[in-house]
Amino acid sequence: WAVGTGNEPGYHAARGEFTLEFAPVPDAATTTEAPSTTTEAPLTTTEAPPTTTEAPPTTPAPDTRNPPDCPSELTQVTSLNDGALTLFTEVVVSPTSDSESILCARLESDSESWVGFGISPTGLMLGANTIIGVPAYGDFVSKFNSTGDPTKQAPFAPMDDTHQTLMNTKLTQVDGKTVVSFSKYLNEEGENKILADGENTFLWAVGTGNEPGYHAARGEFTLEFAPVPDAATTTEAPSTTTEAPLTTTEAPPTTTEAPPTTPAPDTRNPPDCPSELT
Repeated sequence: WAVGTGNEPGYHAARGEFTLEFAPVPDAATTTEAPSTTTEAPLTTTEAPPTTTEAPPTTPAPDTRNPPDCPSELTQVTSLNDGALTLFTEVVVSPTSDSESILCARLESDSESWVGFGISPTGLMLGANTIIGVPAYGDFVSKFNSTGDPTKQAPFAPMDDTHQTLMNTKLTQVDGKTVVSFSKYLNEEGENKILADGENTFLWAVGTGNEPGYHAARGEFTLEFAPVPDAATTTEAPSTTTEAPLTTTEAPPTTTEAPPTTPAPDTRNPPDCPSELT
């Protein structure tokens, strides 16, 4: 058992272990009671069936944006936390729509701990949109909103699923270092905008360990990007070299894949829980 220091997830205030042996009870649905000899008059009241119709749950519309790829090398380098944290970035501008331009980023920390990156035009935690990699949860990189309350054990609240739009996320820890990578749209509805041209104010933070909790160090910084075009749409001069046409003919593949199998339905029939747990 364990209880925390508050309502936010974080380190426990107390914990312990215990052993327990159960006294099973039979399924109430199969317990046989003596038949009743009392005859009740049949109910004659007829109730109209309910006519309220609930709307079916709505599924969020799929994201139809087509972001560019991140370059293989991120050339803009920013040193943070007295050199113990390094940020590598590149802004890639989409040729088709501003809403598809992205920030590619990689944070390399000299400690094994959670690592955070925040977008905050005011430079404050309150109102910041943050991206945090939490090693305690595995390869976990996600978007949060800052509650602005540094007294809380975990002063961040996860964004809802419609805002979890990060791409190319990855978290690794090797030789005492933590590396968090992601790409993010510059302009997303309901979130702080990242400027491709102009000065941006960002936040950084590193934790005291792999578990989410209070930071060991944090700060703010400003950054201006030098956007690069989408490599997939860069136009090169046409080649004037003429290659001989290929004449090799390959036989079409003849492998037939078996259709997917449907798993058998679960036919187990569990008993009901009793109304009172004794």
